[in-house]
Amino acid sequence: MRCQKVELRQALLWSGLLLGSQATDTLTTAVDRARGALETMLVSARLLEVGGVALFWGFKVLVVASAAATLITAARSVRRDHRLSRITFRASLVAVQAATICLAIASLSNLAVLASS
Repeated sequence: MRCQKVELRQALLWSGLLLGSQATDTLTTAVDRARGALETMLVSARLLEVGGVALFWGFKVLVVASAAATLITAARSVRRDHRLSRITFRASLVAVQAATICLAIASLSNLAVLASS
């Protein structure tokens, strides 16, 4: 049982960090667009074109909710004597960590565009 608590805390922590990085990316994207920059990610550009920042943010919240649900479910399923449950959780956690780091990099890139304009 102790093992599950650690995984659950990690799931909640990284879900929160993912939400924060999504919020930062949305904010920097909105500011850059307001100053005339173009979105180069095709899906993001389409979301912004169709529904503006509200749709873009809504999509990002759904992504975070899906990732959080997956991580929390995997964390609650971890069993000390069941190796596959630990591997499933670790794979899910690494995927969320990678996405969070990539979004942080994208936000920094957005800030660089903002600083150069």
